[in-house]
Amino acid sequence: MSLMPYTTNSMPTASSALIWKQKKRRIFGELITEATVRSKASWVAVHRSSKELLLTYESRGLVVSLYGGGELPADHPEIKTAVALATWVAGHDGIVMHGGRGSGIMEAVSVAAGKLCLGVLFSEIRGEAVKQGDNAVVNAPTPRIELLGTCAPVIVIFRGGLGSFQVLMRAIVHVRNRKYHPEQPPQLIFVSDYWIGLLTTMMNLSVLPREFLTELHFFHVLDDITKLIPSNP
Repeated sequence: MSLMPYTTNSMPTASSALIWKQKKRRIFGELITEATVRSKASWVAVHRSSKELLLTYESRGLVVSLYGGGELPADHPEIKTAVALATWVAGHDGIVMHGGRGSGIMEAVSVAAGKLCLGVLFSEIRGEAVKQGDNAVVNAPTPRIELLGTCAPVIVIFRGGLGSFQVLMRAIVHVRNRKYHPEQPPQLIFVSDYWIGLLTTMMNLSVLPREFLTELHFFHVLDDITKLIPSNP
């Protein structure tokens, strides 16, 4: 079996009336440093919850979480696509979330988005943080994965290593859970076609059900992503 029927981005976009409305999600974990970023039309905040060992994500409008490619060289095609996407998001009064590290895609998109980006790091790598925008620091990798893979209305996962794979798996499971929890806000999940071979193998081994993959939009170039994102109100 092949994923090729799902690489054409033929699925409909999420309703703009729902995808851009205010969102709030509580996550298990300790927040060491809060962060808030605002544009003219959108905002995102990661702040402490009123309950112990919980942190809160809130956003409204065009917020795009980008992850992957921390080790890619500056001239890699996926970095160029990520930079073009971050520039597009900022140009549409949106905000970019990313992994917060000063390397690869994360550093490149932070430069492209400037003040309109929010990085998410766990405490052990806070010394590697990018300088642009604002950075939220959490106590462990797990809440970072939750923030980057389950919260934003638009999630884009580029090629990468184990960390990127963890975010990808978490995003797939989370968006699929909307089948059982219809009150969960809709999201658009974009996945680099770099992952198609691995996901096909997982599907063929019955590790990952085929129907889970119908929730994804695979991309190769910028237009595969931007043509499916509804206008930011």
